Amino acid sequence: MNNKTTYGLSVAALIGVLMTVGTWLHLKALNDTRGLMDERELRPIATLLRENRVIVQELSLETSQKRDSGILESYLIKIRQDGVARHAGMKQRLDQLVENNTAIVTLIKAYAPHAKTLAFTTESDKFRNYASASRDRWNSVMEIFMAGGNYPVAEIPFPAGFPAATDAEIAATH
Repeated sequence: MNNKTTYGLSVAALIGVLMTVGTWLHLKALNDTRGLMDERELRPIATLLRENRVIVQELSLETSQKRDSGILESYLIKIRQDGVARHAGMKQRLDQLVENNTAIVTLIKAYAPHAKTLAFTTESDKFRNYASASRDRWNSVMEIFMAGGNYPVAEIPFPAGFPAATDAEIAATH
């Protein structure tokens, strides 16, 4: 072989190595970005779920003496008995629940195309339905209060498997 052929093969081999390394670095960067995305969306979902659990526990303790009704029904009973102003703290916590649920739904929508587990996909769909129904029920409180009506008994239950599915999804991203 002459020098031109050797030089040409060396350049071709070098280009192949550089392309391979470049492709590997690009894929690694994509994977790192996906890991950051997982952290940016999944961890806040888990944090908001924990915050919601604390709020619901507080509200449940506060409303435990009110018949066998849910939190919103108990709130409606309380504001009828004592007036809206006396239960401003309870209203703030209920507002916070709805805001947290809205944030969780937004994070789910951003993360959903990257979901790794079927459980997360299934449970997050249940959570979106729950959050939507909860928001609608909360938004109707004052209207029901002013009309003197009561809530329908049927309430969409919190998807109890969603926190565990979120934790499993976080574990699957590592």
